[in-house]
Amino acid sequence: LCARETMQSMRDSVHRTLSDAIDRMGMGAHYTVQQATITGKNGTEFIFAGLLHNVANIKSAEGIDVVWVEEAQTVSDDSWNTLIPTIRKDGSEIWVGFNPRLATDPTYKRFVVDPPASAIVRKVNPEDNPWFPEVLRIEMEEDKRRDYAKYLHIWMGECTTAIEGAVYGDEMAKALNEGRITR
Repeated sequence: LCARETMQSMRDSVHRTLSDAIDRMGMGAHYTVQQATITGKNGTEFIFAGLLHNVANIKSAEGIDVVWVEEAQTVSDDSWNTLIPTIRKDGSEIWVGFNPRLATDPTYKRFVVDPPASAIVRKVNPEDNPWFPEVLRIEMEEDKRRDYAKYLHIWMGECTTAIEGAVYGDEMAKALNEGRITR
């Protein structure tokens, strides 16, 4: 299951990401990419859903052994409380990808602040990505120079610490960037 909190159409899903990866890896002979699903010759099936309006349907699904929740920073407690106990097949896994917003967001609290004992949590930033393009590196460095709080949030995966434009938050970010204060 490939899910996100809201998905109005397949364009809102990771369907394209997966179909591009299948092509890039030369695995087209092993998968059939259809408009709403991707099926493998070995019996695997990728299905795509928004949690907010479909979580009850997902609750009745059988045999899901891997869930990839993308853009998970917007997933509500209600969605997590229904999804997690639904994925109950032995050896099943839930993969969660997100860029944090607020430290009080349900996903951040559930998987970063107080993760399950069995969770493997990794913070991945540009320096961890060997394919990070130069055009983005330049943009990142510009944000670092111009707006350090934005740089920390967008590029370094830090939670937003103040409402954008708040004088105190901007001054704190500037002091951090200049080394006048430390975390």
